[in-house]
Amino acid sequence: MRQTNPFLLLFILFTVSLTAQKKSISVSDFDTWKQIQHKQLSENGQYLVYEYNPGMGDGTLVITNLTTGKTDSIARGYDASISGNSNFVAFKIKAPIDIRRKEETEKTKKSKRVKDTLGIFVFKTNQTFKYADNSGFQLPEEGGNWLAYKTIVKGAKPVDVEENDTITDEAEAKPTKKKKAKNDTVLVAFNPLTKDSIAFKNVEAYTWSKSENILVFSQEEKDSLGTKSTLVKFDGNTKETDTIFTSEGIIKQTALDKSGSRLGFLLSKDTTDVKNYQLYVGATNAISQINESSIAKLPNGWQPSDYQKVYFSDDSKRLFFGTAKAKVEHVKDTLLGVEREGLDVWSWTDTELQPMQKLNAKKDQRKTYLAVYDFEGKKALQLEDTLVPDVHLYDDGNLKYAIGNTDEAYRKASSWSALFINDYYLIDTETGQKTKLVEGQNRIWIGPSQKYAVYYNRNDSIYYSINLSTQKHQALTAQLEVPFYDELNDSPTDPRPYGVAGWTEKDEAVFIYDRYDIWKIDPSGASNPKNVTTNGRTSKTEYRYLQLDRDEEFISPKKALVSVFNEETKKAGYAYANLLNERAPSNIVFDDFSFGTPLKAKNADVLVYSKETYTQYPDLWKTTTSFKNPVKVTDGQQQLGKYKWGKVSLESWTNYDGVKLQGLLYVPEDLDPSKKYPLVSYFYERLSDSYHRFYDPTPSRSTINKVFYPSNNYIIFIPDIVYKEGHPGESAYNCIVSGIEAMEAKYSFIDSDHLALQGQSWGGYQTAYIITKTDKFAAAMAGAPVSNMTSAYGGIRWSTGMSRMFQYEHTQSRIGGTLWDEFDLYVENSPLFKAPNITTPLLMMHNDKDGAVPWYQGIEFFVALRRLDKPVWMLSYNNEPHNLKGDSWGNRKDLSIRMMQFFDHYLKGEKAPDWMTKGRPAKEKEFNKGY
Repeated sequence: MRQTNPFLLLFILFTVSLTAQKKSISVSDFDTWKQIQHKQLSENGQYLVYEYNPGMGDGTLVITNLTTGKTDSIARGYDASISGNSNFVAFKIKAPIDIRRKEETEKTKKSKRVKDTLGIFVFKTNQTFKYADNSGFQLPEEGGNWLAYKTIVKGAKPVDVEENDTITDEAEAKPTKKKKAKNDTVLVAFNPLTKDSIAFKNVEAYTWSKSENILVFSQEEKDSLGTKSTLVKFDGNTKETDTIFTSEGIIKQTALDKSGSRLGFLLSKDTTDVKNYQLYVGATNAISQINESSIAKLPNGWQPSDYQKVYFSDDSKRLFFGTAKAKVEHVKDTLLGVEREGLDVWSWTDTELQPMQKLNAKKDQRKTYLAVYDFEGKKALQLEDTLVPDVHLYDDGNLKYAIGNTDEAYRKASSWSALFINDYYLIDTETGQKTKLVEGQNRIWIGPSQKYAVYYNRNDSIYYSINLSTQKHQALTAQLEVPFYDELNDSPTDPRPYGVAGWTEKDEAVFIYDRYDIWKIDPSGASNPKNVTTNGRTSKTEYRYLQLDRDEEFISPKKALVSVFNEETKKAGYAYANLLNERAPSNIVFDDFSFGTPLKAKNADVLVYSKETYTQYPDLWKTTTSFKNPVKVTDGQQQLGKYKWGKVSLESWTNYDGVKLQGLLYVPEDLDPSKKYPLVSYFYERLSDSYHRFYDPTPSRSTINKVFYPSNNYIIFIPDIVYKEGHPGESAYNCIVSGIEAMEAKYSFIDSDHLALQGQSWGGYQTAYIITKTDKFAAAMAGAPVSNMTSAYGGIRWSTGMSRMFQYEHTQSRIGGTLWDEFDLYVENSPLFKAPNITTPLLMMHNDKDGAVPWYQGIEFFVALRRLDKPVWMLSYNNEPHNLKGDSWGNRKDLSIRMMQFFDHYLKGEKAPDWMTKGRPAKEKEFNKGY
């Protein structure tokens, strides 16, 4: 007889006792659970700033000194910006949620609601400034000790440029004369270090130079004759103010170069509602107009457009601006509404369907085409045009060549081909010459020295280089047996390549990914490709380059930081690789965690990164680039202490087709093996790589929460799915049901009489299909399921205006042919045609503004099952898209409640709520939830 270890028994009893003190997660707990969001690191690496926000309520802006560990908290702070010289952080402060609730429920006008307050925290002194009635702020991106903000001065005459009065900490200027008090909006320039400030009235727009204390703003004065605009320069170093330009008209899109010595802007002198603009450029003391006739290659009737931002290259030598056809004022008629026509014309000649055209109408009306002004050559040049409408600049606009692209030849066919491809051109930004490089490809990568470009040819699955001087194409990977495309692609479409990591400085090598490794490839083709990580494929480990410097133009290959992920064990970490030699990277961190992308200080050897597991909160850790002696600097983990959580295991089995698969099994942390637990299987396609993912307890947007359910004594099973072309439904059945049966055979605590399915979108379709094949499941929940592929095929994805044909012929739905060529497969895979077979109670969610799966797909299925007298419910949230919006907190909590009530009834035997037994009449929706 086996003896029980008394110490083990004591440990089990102690563990059970601790767990018993914890509470199961409830829907109300979603409101108070806090997440770390919007983290930032100062450029000197001394300060970490992030938001610590609850699901619903007042959050906190946290400021941590990473040297001393001291932390300051700003109640309701958000949208922070750290100054480029690491001296202070500016942020907004919301009104308390109780005030915001009161204003909304009482329908207070937006203009009368409490506005945000500007907050400024000075790092060295720990001093905080607050200014009420704030209308936004700006500060130099890279340096400077000033910021500017707009604020309302109540009951006072605002100061003007000449007065140069200082605004107090409360941002209130005291009037010098007794006049009728009024509220005005002023622009305040403020130095939080010296506390100097100056205010300006009538300011429309303002901008800082990138790295200096130079502010330029436009002022407007209106009278019966029109508008007079003035550009004013404020130098924070001298605190002097100069008027640098004055003219009748309106100024827009003002831009300063990095040093604040050059500027560009648009000016319109038109007095009508429709305004056309001219470009002005120069030094802040010498500004001149650029006539349209002097812009080389500018089409007739075009001119600068205020719809495009004006901006400088990083070296200040070029100014980029947008052009378009001159605006025309259309004559207004005097027709009554009933006399007007309302019509959309659908034509077979259109490259885009009418729904897409209507969605894009405003964007298309405001479409601009990039042009450039060269300060040294004193000439302007059109770069984009209607034939090549999209241009990508390199090195912040400093370099000679740009890449242009157009999809015009492929746009119409993309509705069914699923080929979202382009022709690519090399554009000389000095002459405007356009040279076609490749046709009908997905992407092109250009080297930092602009000697070579590379592209992956989708037609033969080979990477090629292009010598940009000779236009010679050179095959780079033709002799390699390793595939450089997605090896796991199981849809009837071209597999995408894994992509390019980057280049060396002089274009001597390009680094290209396969499924696992990084390859060093000579773009000239003179030397053989090298697998410089060597062991990725043999160890099933994926290496991917991590770019720590956001301004980096090329890789320093001798010590490149790479992420590490093992495909089989799901272990992950970081390693340093020498990308010049064939040598396996040396792991510096490799463990049973999921690791976030590190955030590095720009001017210091300081890194902040996160690591997580299913039971470990993704707290932030401080370290150096050596990753030695990391220190945890946040403590979100403490929230888990009071809640019963769960545990996860990585599982494997073989499906009915003999394919080995992986999946995830989540169980309650206090699971009792002698008891039976209901199981809900959630799925999409392949999800096992999320083994170490941490899930916040938040309300559902469409799917089950992976901690909420185990905390309430459910088991969750998530199987990977592989597909056979033409048979997506049967493929899902073969993988999901085989996996559930494998879990039943392995674990006696799974209650085989109380199994359920839950999926959203593609998962919703698979749920609907499976319940037509088996009565194994006690309940099923399908979100936004396609039920009838024959009608869905000709439908529209309303969020994009695209035809759905491509999805069935080539991508996720995997039919592999047209409706008329593969009609039997469309019927075979449509749950609607097998509705009489269904015995499983079904809950659906399909919202009336679904932009991905047409709402009528849910309706077709619902009315069929209702006609057949099957137990079915459909939740249709008003004005909600495919998944509930992130900020639709009430709807998300409601879905979480109803979905669990549904499963509780069928899987735990709890009493059904009224909405399930009686429905919920439309006339009662405002006051009766039916819970």
